[in-house]
Amino acid sequence: MNLNKKFRKYSFKSGWDNDMMIAFLSQLSFDSFEEKEDGVIGYLPEDKIDDSLEKALEEICSKYNMTFEIERIENKNWNKEWESSFEPVAIKDFCLIKADFHHDIDTSNYEYTIDITPEMTFGTGHHETTYLMIDLMSKIVMENKKVLDFGAGTGILSILAEKMGAESILAIDIDPIAVDNIEKNARRNSCTKITAKEGDKAIVDKFYFNIVLANINRNVLEEEAKRLSLALRKGGFLVLSGILVEDKQRVISLYENNSMKLMKSIDKGKWSALKFVAY
Repeated sequence: MNLNKKFRKYSFKSGWDNDMMIAFLSQLSFDSFEEKEDGVIGYLPEDKIDDSLEKALEEICSKYNMTFEIERIENKNWNKEWESSFEPVAIKDFCLIKADFHHDIDTSNYEYTIDITPEMTFGTGHHETTYLMIDLMSKIVMENKKVLDFGAGTGILSILAEKMGAESILAIDIDPIAVDNIEKNARRNSCTKITAKEGDKAIVDKFYFNIVLANINRNVLEEEAKRLSLALRKGGFLVLSGILVEDKQRVISLYENNSMKLMKSIDKGKWSALKFVAY
């Protein structure tokens, strides 16, 4: 990883709550979002910024009455910021997500514990969608299953799948920094069955996986509906999140038109997660 890579830190404010702001901004290629009491911070590598992105950002901010300030930062400085504010996350008594620098935490009350190194990626476990994904995973038998984690971010879901007994996990993310972080976190958790790959499409063998996990934004879920559905074996489970409650019916309809049957829908805050079975 290039720790000297330049990033832009966008500090957004508006009359909307943080979840809605993140939903609006997720249409763009931000690497991650950090929620603050007075707004949302988004991070973008400078090599991803061009005229079209800046124009799209201005349009979104104008449409939803959002303002922002920009600051240039180094990736390593961003990581220091995370270390100063990162708190453990508990998903009931099923799973605890903590950082590698949390040393004095009692983990005995949790079935699974995951240690991660927070970096410039999605998926630190603090967002409602990660909570929802893990909640649905807790009811799925993972033993000896082949798993696809599409949009894997920090690798939390992949790591959990292996700890739950999965035979193999393919973790795909569009960002090479995320891929590096997945590999690092897999080693930190003594995982040996996770393969991390860079990619922006779910181009995988048809009918290969028993379980597909995708915690990404709604636009990508819609674009990848056919490929994600075809990746599953008959009887396999598809778990999705990154969907606002008001958008979940359109996602359900799309996937049910791709040989998926909805098994369960759960909500947390303004976010939904869906569990389908392939037939």
